[in-house]
Amino acid sequence: MFSSISLVAFALTLVGPKAVSAHGFVHSYLIGNQNYTAWLPFTDPYESPVPNRIERKIPDDGPVLDVTIPDIACNKGGETGVKASANVAAGDKITFDWVNWPSDHMGPVSTYMASCNGECQNFDVSSAKWFKIDAAGYSNGKWAATQLIDNGFKWTSTVPSELKAGEYLVRHEIVALHSTGQPQFYPGCAQVKVTGGGSKVPSGSELVSLPGLYNGVQWPDIWDATFKTFAAPGPAVAFSGSSSGSDDSDSGSTSSSSHASSSSPTATSSAGSHSASSTHVSTSAATSAHESASPSAASHASSVVSSSKPTSTGRCSARKRRGMVKRHVSHHAKRHH
Repeated sequence: MFSSISLVAFALTLVGPKAVSAHGFVHSYLIGNQNYTAWLPFTDPYESPVPNRIERKIPDDGPVLDVTIPDIACNKGGETGVKASANVAAGDKITFDWVNWPSDHMGPVSTYMASCNGECQNFDVSSAKWFKIDAAGYSNGKWAATQLIDNGFKWTSTVPSELKAGEYLVRHEIVALHSTGQPQFYPGCAQVKVTGGGSKVPSGSELVSLPGLYNGVQWPDIWDATFKTFAAPGPAVAFSGSSSGSDDSDSGSTSSSSHASSSSPTATSSAGSHSASSTHVSTSAATSAHESASPSAASHASSVVSSSKPTSTGRCSARKRRGMVKRHVSHHAKRHH
């Protein structure tokens, strides 16, 4: 009996990591020349003391399925602030490292920011007004999430150089569209202190609420043979001078003002471990990031309207993909569990 139990336990240890890798979350942030470990939901809660992270807590690697609930902003538990934050100069880049992402979980990628109107650790996201700093959907035969995979599971966004100094939330998200009719949302929020001489704030037309951003969005059936394009939902990118996460600009220099915050989160220099060229994704997503300023422009004849009430548990099934078009499946598909 003992040996049987031991074998079962051993088997679970083997399949466990594979099950976890079926979804995903940001594991670290490269901000300026500092690397910040994100909230790690499978280890951080059990540390003593619990680590002081710049990212608000998430429960696990699973998705948010209902766009009408508060969890859609910063994930479940993300409404509550944390004590730490990272300093970032306006105009600097933030690289989000997902470490892993299933190749068939294709969909748009976006990054938003919201002013905390004071200290972020005391800010409830229910009152946040979000502005887009970059986003990409499907363009030139490739989804933004696939570009993220091709870039070593990383996505880089630029803090607008015009942005007024202050404390902000940075919301980064992948929307997975592999389960037709039930999009899966993977948001996460980090706290930053923007420095620099910027003086601009987003205009009213550039601001959105969460919930609210995805109201009425028609999400495409990505397996439909007639599917051709999809622009990321939401308003236009805030400020004309901000650049997309899919830009191809030089990231070799970083601002010396982007250091660990006064709240002392765990931060280590990553100048030696992150090359500047590895923090960008292909420019093929840039067009779709700016194609639409409203959800209606993103609709397509083969699309289906996202249900406000989820119709599934969010678990990924091994159902047969109808009309699986080869142009939608990258060489990474073999790695999906």
